[in-house]
Amino acid sequence: MPHWRHSRKSSVIWLYTANRVISTTNIIALSLIIFLASVVRGFTGFGLALVAVPMIQLFLPVTDTAVFIVFINFIFSLVYYQKSKEIVKGQPLGIMALTTGAGVGVGTAILKYVPSSGIQLVWGVLIILIVIFMLSGLRLGIKSDRTALSVSGLFGGILAGCTGIIGPPVAVILSSVKTPKEKFNAIISMFIFFAVSYAIVFYLVAGLIKKETLILTLCSVPALLLGLRMGDKLMTRISQKYFTYAIYTLLLIMGVITIIKGLEGYIS
Repeated sequence: MPHWRHSRKSSVIWLYTANRVISTTNIIALSLIIFLASVVRGFTGFGLALVAVPMIQLFLPVTDTAVFIVFINFIFSLVYYQKSKEIVKGQPLGIMALTTGAGVGVGTAILKYVPSSGIQLVWGVLIILIVIFMLSGLRLGIKSDRTALSVSGLFGGILAGCTGIIGPPVAVILSSVKTPKEKFNAIISMFIFFAVSYAIVFYLVAGLIKKETLILTLCSVPALLLGLRMGDKLMTRISQKYFTYAIYTLLLIMGVITIIKGLEGYIS
C-alpha cells in the first residue's frame, strides 16, 4: 500500500509538471525555433544549437534546454552520419572522440552543480565573443589536423555538456586551419555525433533527462527535418555573405538577451 501511494503521488507530480511544460504554446514555439535554427544549420554547416538555445531558454529551464537540444542534435547527427563518415575517412577521429568524452563529462558536472544564472551569463558572453572572433577573421595558429580535432573535441565537449550547444568551438578551430567547406561540415557532423552520444549517457547517469523533455523533442522533429531541407536549398539561392552577417546580428541579440536573463537570476 505505501508503495502504491508513492507511485500514485509520483504520477500526479509528473502529470502536473508535464501539463505545465508540454503545452500548445511550448510545442509551437519550440518547433518554430528549431525550424529557424535548422535552416541556419543547413545553410552554414553549424549553428543549430547556437541559434536555438538562447530562444529555447525563454520557455524551458537551462537544464531542460540542454537536454532538449542534445536530443535534437542526436537526431540531426543520425540524418547526416553516413555521408559525413565517408567524407572524413582517414582523419584522426579517434582522438577527437576521446577528448570530446572528457569535455562532455566536465560540462555535465558544470551543468549539475553550477547555478543556471551563472551558466547563462557565461554563455551570453561566449556568444558575443565567438561572433566577434569570427567576424574579425582571427586564426588560432593551429597547423595539424590532429591538434585541431583534439582541441576542438575538448572545448566543444565542455560547451556541449553544460549548455547543449555544440558547434561554435569546433567551427572556430576548424576555420583556423582553413578546412575546406565539405570537410568542415562533415567533421562538425561527426563531432556532434560523438558529443551528443556522450552527453545522453552522462545526462542519464546524472538524472537530468525528463519524460516531458523527450516528448517535446519528438514534437519538434518535423520542424527540424523541414528546416534542414530548406537550409540545403538556400545554399544555391542566397548570397552566403549577407546571410552570414544576418546570422551574426541575430546571435549578438541572443547573446545580450541571455546575459540579461542571467543577471535577472542573480538580482531576483
